[in-house]
Amino acid sequence: MKVMRRILLALAPVALLVPVSASAVSESVTPWLLFTMGARASGMGGAHVTEAAGADGVYWNPANLAFNLQNRSLTGMHFAPVPDLTNDVYFEYASYAEQVEGWGGLGANLMFLTYGKSEATDESGIRLRDFTSWEMGIGTGYGTALSDRWAVGAGAKLLISRLSPEIGDLEQGQGFTWAIDLGVHGRDLLPFWNFRWALAILNMGPALKFVDNGSPNPLPLNVRTGFGFDPVMTDVHRLTIALDMNKVLVRQRNDGTNSFDVDPAYKALFTAWTDESLSEEFEDAIYNLGAEYAFSDFIFLRTGWVHDKTGDITDVTYGVGLRYQGLRFDYASYPQATGLKSVNRFSVTYDF
Repeated sequence: MKVMRRILLALAPVALLVPVSASAVSESVTPWLLFTMGARASGMGGAHVTEAAGADGVYWNPANLAFNLQNRSLTGMHFAPVPDLTNDVYFEYASYAEQVEGWGGLGANLMFLTYGKSEATDESGIRLRDFTSWEMGIGTGYGTALSDRWAVGAGAKLLISRLSPEIGDLEQGQGFTWAIDLGVHGRDLLPFWNFRWALAILNMGPALKFVDNGSPNPLPLNVRTGFGFDPVMTDVHRLTIALDMNKVLVRQRNDGTNSFDVDPAYKALFTAWTDESLSEEFEDAIYNLGAEYAFSDFIFLRTGWVHDKTGDITDVTYGVGLRYQGLRFDYASYPQATGLKSVNRFSVTYDF
């Protein structure tokens, strides 16, 4: 049967565009959980753990829902992850959040990735049937302020993978799991520039196990931390600078019996740092730098930089935004792996 080979060919280019270390990608599944959600974040180089505002806080850092959300917010994004490799792979993202008086920010999001149609053939190459492969995540998030300066947040998500149905002697390639997110956000930590810092631990949950694959497939547990500040802040002009560090923590070892021993997420938070020297571990991390200039909270100009040494991605990003009466349109150009064209991303946000 050639079904899973076709699916793996579809998965490979999608994994390539995700700026994480090559070893982490090869050991984990659902790489789309690491996509840079939103064209604003993409234009700022993916430096968004402190800057995610409105409904985007559900994905980036649930603690942001306490400070970076006013009233209600709705956002959505559609893009083709690898347009120069295939024309039937699409990603959809939508998120909603609102402030609940006396409680904090509460929201939910939906992520959906389709790998397009695949063709199942038998050993002789005779076509059996076509089918569509897809994966989806449904998440929630909650953030609340502990004080004027500190907020915490938590989220949960359900992850569904449907790569192939049961065809002939091939068992169905389907899986289901869950994960939780934790976050903290601090603001006005210095007496100038609205200095802020944040930490988020994302995708912490059991490994995904497919019916036709007895080995567990760990999720891309991601530790994201960073800071942001506004060196220029007037009624007309605002300049924001942000810097993030991302580290994907996966620990998976062959136990000598053609199966793998996977450290649970809570353990991988510590053991995944021991695969290499500490300096090499930090070299394998992903670094994101971003800047945004806002004129009268109406026109936004953005640029950024992504550095992934292991994934051989070192490139700039750029983007623009336009806001009118609570409705904001954003565009960004975000790099893929070396040799592939940058991806155009568009998103729409409505704050009301």
